[in-house]
Amino acid sequence: MRTVRATRYVTPLREGGSLPAIVEADDDGMYVLKFRGAGQGAKALIAELITGEIALAVGFRVLLTTMVATVRDPDC
Repeated sequence: MRTVRATRYVTPLREGGSLPAIVEADDDGMYVLKFRGAGQGAKALIAELITGEIALAVGFRVLLTTMVATVRDPDC
């Protein structure tokens, strides 16, 4: 899975239980970022990741999943 580093918080999105936001990353791309500590928690994000990968494997057109590292992420 591709990983990029968030460089700028652009704006929060007011929709969705995961409290997503738009961020800019070091590859100059804009991403919808879902925070693992917000909304429904990490299990919901894991479920989204798994279902997205299954959809991709069976041939559905889906957006590519990208991990976004943030400044406060201890894995950066």
